Amino acid sequence: MNRAFTTFHPAVSFIFFAVMLIFTMLFLHPVFLGLTLIPALILSIILNGRKGVKFSLLFYLPMFLFISIANPLLNHRGRTVLFYLMDNPITLEAVLYGICSAVSLIAILAWFSCYNKVITADKFLYLFAKISPAVALLITMSMRMTSKLKYQLKTISNAQHTIGLDQSTGNVRERVKKGMRVISILLSWSMEDAIETADSMKARGYGLKNRTTFSLFKFDKRDGLVLAVISVLGAICLAGYFLGYGTLQFYPSIKPVNLSIQAIVLYFVFAALALLPIIIEVKESYKWRSYK
Repeated sequence: MNRAFTTFHPAVSFIFFAVMLIFTMLFLHPVFLGLTLIPALILSIILNGRKGVKFSLLFYLPMFLFISIANPLLNHRGRTVLFYLMDNPITLEAVLYGICSAVSLIAILAWFSCYNKVITADKFLYLFAKISPAVALLITMSMRMTSKLKYQLKTISNAQHTIGLDQSTGNVRERVKKGMRVISILLSWSMEDAIETADSMKARGYGLKNRTTFSLFKFDKRDGLVLAVISVLGAICLAGYFLGYGTLQFYPSIKPVNLSIQAIVLYFVFAALALLPIIIEVKESYKWRSYK
C-alpha cells in the first residue's frame, strides 16, 4: 500500500528529509530533539508497519541505553555531582548530555529509515541522473546491493546445502572452508551483476546529453504548496538557530530551557515542520474513510 507522503514529487520528499536531517544534526536542545524524535518514530511506524515497531524496540532502545550510560561513565565534566562510581564522579550534566546525544542519533537513524522507504531508487535516479549520471547510478546500485546480497546469499546457501556442502556441518576447518566458498561465489556474482548492469545502462544510452527519458513524476499545485510550507517553516527554524535558540548549554552547568515567547513560537514551528508528513497521512486517511 502506497502511503500519502510517498505520492508527492521526489524533489518535495527529498527536500523535506534533507531539512529534517540537517536540523536534527544542528539542534542540540532537549525540546527540539524530542520534537524531531517522536515524529520520526511515528512516521517510521506508519511507513514500515510492524517492522518499524520491532526495529525500534530491538535496535533503537539498546542503542539509547548504551549511549546514555556510556557518556557519564567516560565523561566526568559538570558541576552537579550525583554520586561517585569507583572514585569517578557521575555528573548530571554528563547524564543529560548523553541522553540528548542518544536521542539525536536515534532520530537521525529514524529519519533515514523513513527516507529509504519514500525515496526509492527510481526517484533518486530521477533527481540526480541529469546532474551526475555516474554518481547517481553508483549510489543507486549501492543502495540496492544490500538487499540483493542478502537474498543472493540465502540462495547460494540453500544451493550449497542441497549438494551436501552446508557450512553448518563438519568440523571447524570444514565449516570455514565451506563458508569461504559461499563468500567467493557471492563476490563473483556481485561483480558480474555490477558489470552487467553497467553494460546494460550504457547500451540504453544512460548519461548521454541528448537522451530523452520518460518520467511518471509531475510537479503539481499540491507539491508546490507543500514545498512552500517546508521552505517557510525551515527558514524560520534556521533563523531561530542562528539566533541561538537551537542549542542548550550543558557544561559546566546546565542552562535553563528558554521559555520566552520567541522560543515557544519556534518550538511550535519546528513541531509543525516535523509533523508535516504525519498530518498529510492523517488527512488522507480521514478522507479515504469518509469516501468509503
